[in-house]
Amino acid sequence: MRNKSVPVDDDALLETVARMHTAAGETEPATLLRSSRCRFEQTGYDNWNGGTAIFTLYVEVAAELYVALHDRKENIEKIILSRLEQATKQLQSQWYVVELVPSVVSIPGRPDLEGGPVSYTARRSIVQLLRDEGVSWQGNLDDVEFLIPIYNLDELPSIDTRFRTARQDIRQHRINNPTDWPDDWIYDDKRFDLINGPDVTFLLFVERLLSPQARPDAGQAAKLSERISRELERTGWSVVQRETMKGDLVYRVEPFDPVLRRSRASIRKTAAVLSSPWMHQELARIEAAIDDDPALAIGTAKEMVETCCKHIAGALRLKLSATPDVPELTKVVLKALRLVPEDIPNSAKGADTVKRTLSNLSQVTQGLSELRKYYGTGHGRSASHKSLSARHARLAVNAAAAFVEFVVATYIEQQGEQRKGS
Repeated sequence: MRNKSVPVDDDALLETVARMHTAAGETEPATLLRSSRCRFEQTGYDNWNGGTAIFTLYVEVAAELYVALHDRKENIEKIILSRLEQATKQLQSQWYVVELVPSVVSIPGRPDLEGGPVSYTARRSIVQLLRDEGVSWQGNLDDVEFLIPIYNLDELPSIDTRFRTARQDIRQHRINNPTDWPDDWIYDDKRFDLINGPDVTFLLFVERLLSPQARPDAGQAAKLSERISRELERTGWSVVQRETMKGDLVYRVEPFDPVLRRSRASIRKTAAVLSSPWMHQELARIEAAIDDDPALAIGTAKEMVETCCKHIAGALRLKLSATPDVPELTKVVLKALRLVPEDIPNSAKGADTVKRTLSNLSQVTQGLSELRKYYGTGHGRSASHKSLSARHARLAVNAAAAFVEFVVATYIEQQGEQRKGS
């Protein structure tokens, strides 16, 4: 609900408060206001001073963050309230309350859409982008075809008294008579309420907007997804391109994880450097499984390290046993690349630190092998077996990416040095 008693836009007021927090070094309140979905609601009224409305500013945060705030929650609410009262004192005398509350975003079968709220600012920015660029949200689909996977058009009412359902009046005014409504009618239709409605609905709308059915031109979809993702990242979400095993490109919206995104980019670059189709396929499996099947992602992370080491071992013609396991592969490859502690002279600056770091590098692959053994794919499981979660899968993937990136970068650098010397 908009705070109509204050003669400024809610976003302008909240941005002012956030800037005050930033200027005062109050980083956490500023970040919460900018990354959360905030709303004002009138929650009371007092007869004092001729009548005073009481407004509550609800700051919706991800459930995980809400729990993590713990005993800081009350103090953060007081800090935000203090700045809010300072900002509104010049406008009109009202009473305010600030409440940090958990936001629920979920949809059956899509655990990746369980995260923080999509801010009103991000939604409006994306809608304005689509309008300014003249982007047809329907793409190659008609309006009904586009909306069916997101809304129950037979339950939503018609705004034309001749019809009963939304499906009927959309068909009449957008398919039978396409000029009856403007092309961007969906953004202003309160039945669909993209700006103020459920977060998950908006996220599914974005995915449908970028789907191959709506936008078969891969180049156009890529450019649009990049721009939409930039807006979503400000509110804790992002658009990620995934390649199916059939080779089709699809876009998924998921919580923004800059570390994991960098890991994926690193793996993709490494696969290109090594010209390894297997690594491309392994990355596709990781991307498809990291939220829905952590065990598969963990097992694939280990296999990706194995693929990388086998490629380098083959290129360098290193001697291996008939069926080398990952510890043997990594030991031989690291030794060939002079990435073992024994290759660091004691006289080198920071020798102990370098040796310790290199020793830990080999432990990464050992840890991945053991994770796969106990929790990953490839082994039978008892009925009482407990699996790991997506966060463990992210740890395994990030560790594998760090190992692969460093080892391949070392290999490429040494190959370059050899070519210069020859």
